[in-house]
Parts: sequence; structure tokens; C-alpha cells
Amino acid sequence: MGKAPSGSPKGLLILWGLIILSLFPALASCVSTIVRNQTPPPDTVLRGHIVDYAVTLLGKPYRNGAKGPDAFDCSGYVYFVYSRFGVVVPVSTEGLSKAGREVSRDDVVMADLAIFLIKGERHVGIMINSLEFVHASKSKGVMIDSIDAPYWKKNFSRFQRVL
Repeated sequence: MGKAPSGSPKGLLILWGLIILSLFPALASCVSTIVRNQTPPPDTVLRGHIVDYAVTLLGKPYRNGAKGPDAFDCSGYVYFVYSRFGVVVPVSTEGLSKAGREVSRDDVVMADLAIFLIKGERHVGIMINSLEFVHASKSKGVMIDSIDAPYWKKNFSRFQRVL
């Protein structure tokens, strides 16, 4: 076969093919760099199951040191709910406050932990969404509260992500 003239449709097709192929490695490396540097999204299915189960325990009473299923203290509640889904977390508020990593209010997602410091003692709850959390309250047992309620707002310490 002879050489295709540079002005022929076959010659232009080959030329464009070579240009595209020469750019492909550069484009591929840009795409893989972007994907490689992204933080993987949180496991929203598991998080949804955790929150769904956590709210089924509403009304269970508070008992210091209790880890369920009939009564809870705050850390025992978190431990019990997470362990139901095979997620091993510390059983104490001290341990939970150090587990995982801290996240900002803008980045908080369901099933992250809300940590509070109340009169020198830690308290912990499970975020339902970016505003509400479920926890084992000393006065009312397992209940839902708003992170923006004055009491919780003044005692708020941080959000922790353990998943």
C-alpha cells in the first residue's frame, strides 16, 4: 500500500488519531491523580443502618455503666449500637473521644459522634443528621436532641468520625 496523501481523509484520520493517542497518557495521569487524591465517601448505607437502629432504642432508660440492651449509659449506648453492625469502638467516653478523627461541623454526617464536656465529664451521642443527635441522657434515657440547643451548644467539644 502506498502512503496516504496528507490532505486525504485517511491521512487526516491517522493524524488526528496520533494526536489523540499522544495526549492520552497526559489526560490519563491527570484523571488518576484527581481520583487518587479524593477522600472516599463515607459508607452511607452502614451509617444509615446505624442511625436507623439507634433510634429504635428511644426511651430505653439510663443506668450508669449499662451497655444494653435494656438500659444504657452514653458510651455503652454508642458501643452497643455500633457493635450491632460489627463496628468495634471503645466502650468509654474517653476512648470514644480519641477514636477515629475529628471532623468539622461542615463535614459532619450521620453516625459521626458528638462529644460534649459537661462539668469535667465527657458525654457522647450519635449524629442523626447535621443538627440532631441521639444519646443516652442521664435524666431522660435514650432520646434525640439538637446540637444547637443552648445546653448542648455551650457544652459541645467536637465531632468524631469513627467509620
